[in-house]
Amino acid sequence: MKARMLAALGALILFSGCAASRHGLAEGQLKRGEYVQALRSYLRGLEPHARDGKRFIYYEREAVTGLGVTYWHMERYETALKILRLVTEKDPDYGKAYFYMGLTYESLGDEANAIAMYREYTKVDPGDPFRQALAGRFDFLAKRKIMHDIETALKDEGRLDASSTPERSVAVLTFLNLGDNREWEPLQKGLADMVTRDLSGVEGLTVVERTKLDQILYELGLNASSLGDSAAARRAGMLAGARYLVKGSFLVMPDLKMTLDAGIHPFQKADQPTTFSEDGNLSTMFQMEKQMVLRIVDYFGITLTTRQKEAVLEIPTENVSAFLHYCRGLDAQDSDDYRTAYAHFRQAVREDPDFRMARDWLIVRELWDATHAQNLRRVDRDVAFLTRRGARARLSADNQPELFSTTGRLQWMSLRQNAGFLPGADSRKSFQEAGLSGASVLPLRLGEPPVPPPGR
Repeated sequence: MKARMLAALGALILFSGCAASRHGLAEGQLKRGEYVQALRSYLRGLEPHARDGKRFIYYEREAVTGLGVTYWHMERYETALKILRLVTEKDPDYGKAYFYMGLTYESLGDEANAIAMYREYTKVDPGDPFRQALAGRFDFLAKRKIMHDIETALKDEGRLDASSTPERSVAVLTFLNLGDNREWEPLQKGLADMVTRDLSGVEGLTVVERTKLDQILYELGLNASSLGDSAAARRAGMLAGARYLVKGSFLVMPDLKMTLDAGIHPFQKADQPTTFSEDGNLSTMFQMEKQMVLRIVDYFGITLTTRQKEAVLEIPTENVSAFLHYCRGLDAQDSDDYRTAYAHFRQAVREDPDFRMARDWLIVRELWDATHAQNLRRVDRDVAFLTRRGARARLSADNQPELFSTTGRLQWMSLRQNAGFLPGADSRKSFQEAGLSGASVLPLRLGEPPVPPPGR
């Protein structure tokens, strides 16, 4: 049966359909553990048929993904990866396939590839609820890996070899606020996050995760001023896996004029930095940060293509207030204070609906908890429930229920009743005609209840 299915799947490149069928029978069988029956039901939904003496099936991403998910449940991990990879190639913005590829890699003990799959949340359509699931699981797994890597590095510190560290590797330290006004304190972590993100997109440059460097300094009892000492800087660099450290600072004047400074410190010679400065005002802070990143890239002798430079220069938001809320959200998230983080990310999106970096972390609490569980079967069960068709519209980034209020809890009760509508269709088109189309959900919204009629 496996051979027949894989042979049929090999022909998927020829056909694609955009049916919005529910696959309810197959999903029910999968939930009950009737895996062989589920495989048959999903495959029947793809309408196997013969043509010119060859066997073909139509492509419909939910059904094909269902096959991959079923094989994951059967612990046929290599087969699941082949099928799910096919979906990501045909529908690169479809989150469910990436999510279950991540779970499959986790099941195989391949944490690095699992993190790489979850990191693909940036490619997924913002309206896809699995974008949130991917971001949540990425946060959980990346933090766990950082802690494991640090523990291993500290244990094996005596055997660490500096020559194995990439030549062009850098870590960005939390920026320092040189002013007395604590209103700007959140920018310390936010600016470091922006610089780290921008440098991470530069090909040929290895960038240490911001949270990893922060945790290493915490474990060593060090701070920014401590790293002026070459011995301390060298030790931190060895543990972090970086040869260079970027130390930044800023000063916001009472008239909102602003200075942004940075120094590139080789860990071997931390007291001999290359420094540069950008002057402007608070409203041009993002442009100043971009210019700083370009100067760091130039320091490493890297020439960006036009497309790469455009990516670096892309400004996530021009709303300073929204960015401050994002910064506060990062700080709360680093402290595992999800409620506070969510509130700040939500406010950031309210002030700038196009602020993608904040929107990426605007994750419904129940889904956040589901993706931060250790047991993979529990992760699968809870995420599957929260992203089912009746719940999807309510998990959209544009319509996040405020679950900490009475209204929010009532909304969540409504969600659990599966109150949603999935339009149906029965069209079958060739791959060329169908493109990347697939099932969609009406954008249902939870608003205020209607006013009752008078006299009742």
